[in-house]
Amino acid sequence: MLFLIYFLLVFLVVGIVRVGSRKSLARLVVTVPEISTVTARRFARSIMLRNVGTLAAGGVALWALDRVNQAQPGWYGLPLMLAPGVAAAIGLLVFALTPTRIVTDRPKRRSANLVPRRVWTYGPAWGFLLPLCAAVAVVVFAIIAGLAASAPPDGAFRSITIGSRTAGPYPGWYYGVPLIGLTVLLAAATLFALGRIASAARSEQFDELDRSVRVLATRVVMQLSSGALFLYSGGVLLVAGWATRNAAITFLPGGAISAVQPAAAFGLTELVAGLVVALLGGVLVSLSILDATTQPLGRVYPARASTANAASTQHS
Repeated sequence: MLFLIYFLLVFLVVGIVRVGSRKSLARLVVTVPEISTVTARRFARSIMLRNVGTLAAGGVALWALDRVNQAQPGWYGLPLMLAPGVAAAIGLLVFALTPTRIVTDRPKRRSANLVPRRVWTYGPAWGFLLPLCAAVAVVVFAIIAGLAASAPPDGAFRSITIGSRTAGPYPGWYYGVPLIGLTVLLAAATLFALGRIASAARSEQFDELDRSVRVLATRVVMQLSSGALFLYSGGVLLVAGWATRNAAITFLPGGAISAVQPAAAFGLTELVAGLVVALLGGVLVSLSILDATTQPLGRVYPARASTANAASTQHS
């Protein structure tokens, strides 16, 4: 029931965002000379194949980690916690390493732009700063949780002790160290994908289309990486909040409850924050899938008035 409510909320928010972003998406509509429409269609197909390959690679990674989690119950859900970030990182690597080409029979021509293209060139500044701040917050939280964790008999720091009560699983060092490593890996994969988007050779004939594709690709990369980050960090917050509340609350005879403060309030805060962050993560991943599977040809319209000729083979 909880998962059903979660998915309904995700779909509701995604629908609201898509309706509200129609104007911004309309700005990405590109006019392509009619003489070049065939080449543009080929280009659009290559982009779609790349995006589908990215989603397929991420889906296979999710399936594999879920199988590992089922086969290794003694790992206490660690593969499942890492699954969103690992799947996103693998998908981003496939995205970055799969070229899309504009193919014609003309020799290769390259054009230079006096304005340098950076990894942040094709998106708003807040779209890069917010995920960066969130990644730093995840690392800081993992360190704090690791310091607060206690070791159960097996020596793994995955429990928390408050007073005389111990509860788990808790994202101590057992989960925190892989969490930090995963966040660094996801950040590196994101930068690599953004760097490939920015540094790929520019098509002289399809200048406007080229920029539109780069903007859309940047949207997909940032939505996917940010969504994965929020998904697994939201899950960690939920686990941490649940364990903290269990360790801080004692049920007394007669139905009375004794809560150790401020630990109980902090645990409740973690639960609420985890729900919000996980919801945001689901929304961003859904938006990335929608943008990645939207046929780029839908944003290309042939125009008769043009003197352009066939273009060269270019990476985008």
